[in-house]
Amino acid sequence: MLVPSPQSAAPLQINIRAAQMRDIYPILALHGEAFADKFGAAFGANGMARGVEAMAEAWRRQGLPALRGMFVAEADEQIVGTITLRTWEMGGDNTGAAELAFHQVLGVWGALRSIFALSLLDHQIDRAEGYITDVAVLSEYRRRGVAQAMLARAEEEARIRRKRYVALYVSAKNTGAIALYRQFGFTQRRVRRSLLAGWMLRQHAWLFMRKELL
Repeated sequence: MLVPSPQSAAPLQINIRAAQMRDIYPILALHGEAFADKFGAAFGANGMARGVEAMAEAWRRQGLPALRGMFVAEADEQIVGTITLRTWEMGGDNTGAAELAFHQVLGVWGALRSIFALSLLDHQIDRAEGYITDVAVLSEYRRRGVAQAMLARAEEEARIRRKRYVALYVSAKNTGAIALYRQFGFTQRRVRRSLLAGWMLRQHAWLFMRKELL
């Protein structure tokens, strides 16, 4: 699809598609940039490379189910954005593959620390809900319509799955993302506060935002 860029006269050609196993490392590199606080808390300032390898190994062990609901945005022949739509029927990783991979790469203490940090904002998905996570755009491609295009694709997927609403969490500090979600039709429903998340992620409050589809 063609998405007009506010920073350029030429439109940005964006292709949004389902993630594939060959996308693992580009996706994780993008997440490492977009979610630096989360990755730092999980793996430590000097452990990012090992952390990325642990996540890559976990995804490889799980195979395609690890990428359920995940989409990537491509532009200029590279992955410039990611978004994931999770639903109740997708379930989770019941094989323990992720835990085994983290233990193998990070050791016992490193695995415990990282799994705990990455699960701080776990969310119980409702049957009627399309839950959006991992919205990330490369810094040089922000404000060029990539996030809007990905949100539209996630909403389309939720409608196909007959979900009544889509929802997400966003840091209360992320005013730019909050403005984007409001512009896209999301409204704030509640605030989630966590001392542990504040200590580990340095962000104490998260907004739960929702958009009705029916």
